[in-house]
Amino acid sequence: PPAMEIRDPIHGPIPVTAGEQAVIDSPWFQRLRRIKQLGFAELAYPGATHNRYLHSIGVMHLAGQAFDAVFSSAPWLAGAERRRFRQLLRLAALCHDIGHAPLSHTSESLFPPLSELNVPLLKVRDGAAQARHEHYTLKLLLDSPLSDTIRSEFQHEGIAPDQVAALLHSKIELAEGTFVVSGHDLRGVLSALVSGEVDVDRMDYLLRDSHYTGVSYGKFDHDW
Repeated sequence: PPAMEIRDPIHGPIPVTAGEQAVIDSPWFQRLRRIKQLGFAELAYPGATHNRYLHSIGVMHLAGQAFDAVFSSAPWLAGAERRRFRQLLRLAALCHDIGHAPLSHTSESLFPPLSELNVPLLKVRDGAAQARHEHYTLKLLLDSPLSDTIRSEFQHEGIAPDQVAALLHSKIELAEGTFVVSGHDLRGVLSALVSGEVDVDRMDYLLRDSHYTGVSYGKFDHDW
C-alpha cells in the first residue's frame, strides 16, 4: 500500500510505497532537486526550471503503468512474482538518473576515466573510456550507503541493488536465471521499458519538457 502521495503537474497524484519513500528521502536522491532537467535551456525557455527529482518520480510512475500494460495478459506471471518484478521496475526507473552531475549532461565532459570508478559487477572493456552519468548511477546503486537502503527496504520482496543495476546497464553480470519466471527471461523487456526505443524515461521527459518550455510538439497520448 502507498505510504504517501506526491502531486505531479504532469501525471497528477503519484502513490509512493514506504520503500520508495526511503530511497526518495535519501541524500543521493534529494540532490536531484538541485539538478535542472534541461541544463541551461531556461536561458531560452524561462519556464524550463524543472528538475531531475520530479522527472525521476514521474518515470517511476509510468514504469508501473507500462508494466501493467505489457503483462496484462501474462497469467504465468502472478502473485508475489508479479509484485516483485513490478516493484523492481519501478525502483530502477526511480533511480535511473541519480548519477547525474550538476547541469545534467553539460558537465559530463569533466568526468574521470571509467576505470577510476571501480563499479562492482560491471564488465569493462575499455577502462580508459570516460565515465558517464549512467556509470555513476551504478556506483551509487552498488557501492554506497544507498545500496544498504535498498537492501533493508526491499530484501523482503527479494529485490537487491544488483538487480536494479542490471536493468539499467546490460554489462552488469548476474547469476543466470535471476530474471527468469516460468521459462521467460524478463531482463530484456524490463530493461527496454526503462531505456529503449519506447521507454518510460522518454515518455516522461517529452511530456514534462513540453509543459515547462511551453511548446506542444512533445505531447502525446501516454494513457493509450
